[in-house]
Amino acid sequence: MKHSMKITITCLFVSVVTMMTGCATSSQENSVYKGAPKHAQPSVTVLPAPNSYKLNQRLDDVTQRKLNQKIDELFSTHNIAGISATVLVAEKGMWETHRGFISKPDDIVVDNSTVFFWASVGKLITSTIVHQLILEGKLSFGDKLSNWFPDIQNAEEITIEQLLTHTNGIYSFNYDPTNNQEYLEISKSHENLFKPGEYWSYTNTGYLLLSLIIEEIESKTLPQVAQERISKPLHLTSLRIASKNEPHLALAHNKEVVIREDYSTLLGVGGFVSNSKDMATFLSALLTGEIIPKKDVHAMMKNLYPMFDKGQYYGRGMMLYDFNKINQTNKVWIGHSGGIENYRAILLYDTHSKVIMAISINDNTPVEAVAYKLMEVMNE
Repeated sequence: MKHSMKITITCLFVSVVTMMTGCATSSQENSVYKGAPKHAQPSVTVLPAPNSYKLNQRLDDVTQRKLNQKIDELFSTHNIAGISATVLVAEKGMWETHRGFISKPDDIVVDNSTVFFWASVGKLITSTIVHQLILEGKLSFGDKLSNWFPDIQNAEEITIEQLLTHTNGIYSFNYDPTNNQEYLEISKSHENLFKPGEYWSYTNTGYLLLSLIIEEIESKTLPQVAQERISKPLHLTSLRIASKNEPHLALAHNKEVVIREDYSTLLGVGGFVSNSKDMATFLSALLTGEIIPKKDVHAMMKNLYPMFDKGQYYGRGMMLYDFNKINQTNKVWIGHSGGIENYRAILLYDTHSKVIMAISINDNTPVEAVAYKLMEVMNE
């Protein structure tokens, strides 16, 4: 039986009506925006300094033991199928764990070669590649979608910036056709939700279009581009776009039932697989200015639009969690989360403690809650 696959950030249904509530705001750059108030851009000083993370150094034994104990506790409490998790602490080192099952029914356990699915977390990688192309003069934020896809409604008005920020109004495909053209046909068969720039609404179609634009500019497939621009320079041996029959993938689980999906057609929408160490390494390199200059990383958060959950905001492919609006604490996370019905992932940087976490779970366990529990260990 083929299962429908919904790719969102937190696997919640996105209602455009909820995006359109709230007071109208204005900005010099985008005066037509009519949605709820945006979040202030954080200071560039919250980003970590270059060479902050010691990727070849283990955290101290006490911290390692506490993190392992917490994971054991969470495994027992939530009956987690499998997990890949990495914690990087500035100036102190790294902890990682990869455990559980690739497939419970077949009794196949996670090992060193196992990769996990990262769903919409991959949008941050796609955005990073787009920023590289812009810095190289091959693309600009103001370029119009009509340069590549003139048959998309409002293509002559929709910009690369609006594709990155989900302010383009294009209807989002959220199901599982067999190829990219079917994804696009789903979107083109619906009217756009609003005029470009008026509101925010999460759309996977926008990041599929960005993926295809990258491929046309580079005259290469996105898997090749990601390998050459991200994985190879950073020595990330596991990070890649999934193949059709990914051989080492931890499979999605719905309790004791294994769900087999083909993630390869998602490209930069959410088609990346990796272990957590490589994902954490990617984020540390991005935030410290190793991939693109820190001023451009900071600019990813120039306009932060309110998302569908309280305290979550979206910039140019980067999310911000403001916990003051979630649980009245002073935590701020930046990064990206993702998920489908039976998979959850998050890649985050805590701006206060400068801790980076990468976590992927191959079942329905709420990954943000797991990350929060591990962060409590780090703050003890």
